[in-house]
Amino acid sequence: MIIAVPSKGRAGKVISTQVRLPNCVVYVPELEVEAYEDSGNKNVVAVPNDVLGITKTRNWILKNNKDPWIVFIDDDLKNAGYVELQPHKGKHRKLDEGQFLGEFRKLFELTEDLNYRIWGISTESSLRAVYPYRPFLFQTYVTASCMGIINDGRTYFNEDYPVKEDYELCLRCIVEDGGVVGARYLYWENDHWHKEGGC
Repeated sequence: MIIAVPSKGRAGKVISTQVRLPNCVVYVPELEVEAYEDSGNKNVVAVPNDVLGITKTRNWILKNNKDPWIVFIDDDLKNAGYVELQPHKGKHRKLDEGQFLGEFRKLFELTEDLNYRIWGISTESSLRAVYPYRPFLFQTYVTASCMGIINDGRTYFNEDYPVKEDYELCLRCIVEDGGVVGARYLYWENDHWHKEGGC
């Protein structure tokens, strides 16, 4: 399994490696590799400079990895884990990297057992978005803020979509496969609104 973090223009600002997944692989344009390594990222892979935009970058990652399981996460992961539901509030319980890798493996196995191709964790800032009483949804949206893809050589993002390519892939998999695995028992929050740069 590869945890892939596409990034651009955020050397020194990648927080996903610091929050929960320090061993993920950060994919950056060739010209930015040194800056990312100098800022403390230990697993940096160069993406050719002619691969432009997030959609083409994600496809390049899929095509240049032989691992059958690829997890895409954004570089601005702010918080992740479980939520204990209590009356009128939720309490956040963080997971370490090993626990997350275990959850990702279970999600890949479930996805394969259902003959689906992708799974995802709801990426919202509200603890109320987590719903462990109904842990899985199969006719729902998942985004590449945290999306697992069975790397089968036929599942790629549509490059006609420069953005929102993850929504298109999700909808396509629902139509073609009958569903996706939407994990609603885990909490995943990104810091999209306050970070400049990105793919």
